[in-house]
Order: sequence, then structure tokens, then C-alpha cells
Amino acid sequence: MDTIIISPQDTLFFRDGRPFNQGEGNAGVESLFPPSPLTLVGAARAAWATSLGWPGRGCWQDKIGTGLGGDEDALAGVDFTGPLLQSGSDTVFPAPASLIGALRENAQPEAICLLRPGKPFLCDLGAAVRLPEPDTPSGDNMEGRKLLEDWWITRAGMQKVLAGETPGQDDLCHKSKLWASEARTGNAIDRNAGTTVQGMLYSTEHIRLSPETRLLMGIHISEPLTAKPFPKTTLVALGGEGRGASLALSEGWDVLPDQPELKLRDGKLTYAVYVLTPMKVDGRPDPGKPFAGLPGKVISACLPRAQRWGGWNSIDREPSAMKPHLAPGSVIFMEADADKTQSIQQLHGTKIGNKTSWGFGLIAIGAWQDNLQGESK
Repeated sequence: MDTIIISPQDTLFFRDGRPFNQGEGNAGVESLFPPSPLTLVGAARAAWATSLGWPGRGCWQDKIGTGLGGDEDALAGVDFTGPLLQSGSDTVFPAPASLIGALRENAQPEAICLLRPGKPFLCDLGAAVRLPEPDTPSGDNMEGRKLLEDWWITRAGMQKVLAGETPGQDDLCHKSKLWASEARTGNAIDRNAGTTVQGMLYSTEHIRLSPETRLLMGIHISEPLTAKPFPKTTLVALGGEGRGASLALSEGWDVLPDQPELKLRDGKLTYAVYVLTPMKVDGRPDPGKPFAGLPGKVISACLPRAQRWGGWNSIDREPSAMKPHLAPGSVIFMEADADKTQSIQQLHGTKIGNKTSWGFGLIAIGAWQDNLQGESK
């Protein structure tokens, strides 16, 4: 797999799902970031098609569209992964929802600790539900600790989390170090008269990446598309308002942390699934049940608020339906039989769920220690 490095030349605008039509309340339309995989894959495929002779509008010709076209769940001959963020030479990930700490204004989080499945108890979800609890000594003061929303974790820090270790303050960075929001106000234009339209104002929120921040997308091209190479460098119109961005193809895909050793306890293998890109699945991770084809059963989960992603149909010139997805940073604690060890290890860095060839559902596999079981074997 190779890497597409996306570097904006201007601010970017990826609007949320609220209406953005003339005559409706359009004050302060927010920009979602990182953007949907659909947006970046669409820009990459458009750039690819343009390099093969597509004029920039309308349907692709058959000789171009074969393998690149369509809006099915699977793209024939090409597979995308992402988006991920890169800061300098390091990959950064949304802080997992299993990580909490004390937050103070303009300061790094303190008293950081991990969450893991706690003791089972009876609640409306079932008879033996294990909600996440801090993996700290009994009696430890938890006052002021909360989820690390708006914080990102370095590759080295994520490596520690996958191993069940607590990252340090230096492993975390606030989103303000990666990008900033900029309010923009505009006025509708009468294209016939070449003047503004009185009273037709709108305001949007744009994203400006820091000089060292870039977006990454993995791309794997298989036969027969290897005869249609992806352009080494190109410029594209990205997101709302067609803002400019450069795409550069780099060999290799060395962006993820390594998988830690998974240990057996009482003949069972406990492992954690960390969601790195939005995941579209049928159903939810319910305790005691299988989930998304993962070996074993769900023990517990740390789930931030679900994200709703749609898209834009450039042929019909209309938005696609918004659908809920598990957000990056979601963590699902699983338990499986020992004979599933190899298949679980092979899941690290793969994708599960729907529309995986578009970049959705990238996961990393980590370890978690179940203190309710016996000693390691």
C-alpha cells in the first residue's frame, strides 16, 4: 500500500449536515474535521480520472471508469484507507475514549489513566454488564477526570495504549496545535448584474491546518489497474467551495503503531479494538454478543458520540443521505477463545464494517488485562 499526502493550499470547508439553502438559517455553519473518507476518496479518484483524460465534468468514460467508478460499497481494483492526520513526521490519532485525565485551561492533561471493563452488575442493558472503570488503585481520587475530547495522541503514545500502558503528557497534543477554525462571511452574487444581493449574507467556519499538519490516505491498486498509475503529484479541488489542495503519492504505508503481544488468561484471549476511522456497521456493540464479525463476544465498550456522515453526489448534484457511524476513538473490549488468537492478530491495521474500500472502519488491535480472571499463562 502507498500513501497519498494531502496538503491544503488554503483553508478547507467540510460542512456538517445542517441545511445550507437560500432563505434558511445559515449562520455559523460548522466545518467537520477530519473530513469523511468519502470526500477525500472522491477528490483522489477525480484527480486520478483527470490524469487519464476525464474533462472534469459528467460521467467518466468507460475506459476510465472501469475499476474507478461507481458508488458501490466496494471499489473494484482499488482500496483506500483513512483519513489519518500527520503532524511533522508523526502520525497522530484521536485520543481513545478509554483514556481520561484532569483537564485545565491551556495545560496538558494531568492524572491520566485508562478505563477497562469493571465488575459485572445488573442494569437495563442486562444481568451482568461490565461498564468501563478507571484502572487505578482502589480509593484513588477521580475528581476532575474526564474524557480527553479534542485531544490527539502520538504514534508512540498510541503504542503504549495498545499495550495497556498509560501514555504521558508529552504523548498528547490539543487539536489547536493541528488546526484552527476561521469564521468566514460571504454575500450572494447576482451573476447577471455582477453585484451583491442585498440581505443575502451567509457565514461558515473554515479549517486552517497548521504548517506541519497534513491528511493521509492509503491506496492499494491491484490488477488490472496497475496499468493506470495514480499521479505522483497533482492539484485538486477539495471539499466545499472547491478549495485547492495538493496530492503527492509516496511509497509505503508505515503510519500505524505496532500490535502488542496478546496474552491468554484462563484459556481466554482478551483484546481491544480501537477504531481509527469512522466505522459503518449494522447494529451496536452489545455486551455478551458478537459484533461486526470480530472473533468472540463484546465485554464492554467506550463509545464517544456517533458521527453522521453523508457525502455529495457529483453526478446528480445533490447530497447523499446522512448515516450514523462509530466515531474514531471508539474502543470495544472483546473476549475470545484461545484458538482465535491468530485470526485476531491478523486484524491489526485492517478494516471492518461497510464501505471499507473507501477508507471506513480502520482498526488497531490492543491488549487489556481482565483483573477478574486468573494469572497469565
